[in-house]
Amino acid sequence: IQVIPHIDPMERSGGFDVYERPKKDHQYCITVDVARGAKSDYSAFVVIDITTVPYNLVAKYRSNEIKPLIFPDVVYRAGKNYNDAYMLIEINDIGGQIADAIHHDLAYENVIMTQMRGRLGQVVGGGFGDQQTDLGVRTTKQVKKVGCSNLKQLIESDKLLLNDFDIISEMSTFVQKGSSFEGEEGAFDDLMMCLVFFSWLTDQQYFKELTDEDIRKRLYETQRENIEADMAPFGFVDDGVHYG
Repeated sequence: IQVIPHIDPMERSGGFDVYERPKKDHQYCITVDVARGAKSDYSAFVVIDITTVPYNLVAKYRSNEIKPLIFPDVVYRAGKNYNDAYMLIEINDIGGQIADAIHHDLAYENVIMTQMRGRLGQVVGGGFGDQQTDLGVRTTKQVKKVGCSNLKQLIESDKLLLNDFDIISEMSTFVQKGSSFEGEEGAFDDLMMCLVFFSWLTDQQYFKELTDEDIRKRLYETQRENIEADMAPFGFVDDGVHYG
């Protein structure tokens, strides 16, 4: 964490920090963590360029004053600006209302949906099939576990580039509690949870097909090359005995 560099955003406006403006033909993903707007927690989202690996944080929003009634408009505008970005919204509490407002009231099409699939748990899908479909992701132990594990791998292998001071600050106080992770007492973890949701998403088949990038395969190839490079080369030993 200490060696992760951070830079100043090129634009700052009401909690929205921009590090890179939208680029034509680039794909973006927004993950959203919703608070009640009571100043005790932050409503937050991150905008990540998913066009190529490494993925790159291009913008982030964080505010503990914005009201849930206004938040959907802020998220919607960010999504439209960043090429109709794919959007994954946490829907445990008031987030469900935010997702409904963005998808139904504002007619935003690229909201990512999930379904419960028995032992597979929550799975991202297109909203088809018999199962009940949710407009977003519910924070469960499994989602958090997979998301935290993937996030650690992505950051350590430089597959996700983060250059935001607030995120690095939250990362330093994001600690393990039992089998889960959360912010230390008195610390915030809203931006980190946005990254946990994104990291969980990268492991979903839907996302792999969307971006044509299989993170696990790429990580495995990198690790395999490193292991092979570390191994002593196997040569031939001349014992002086010749067979004719």
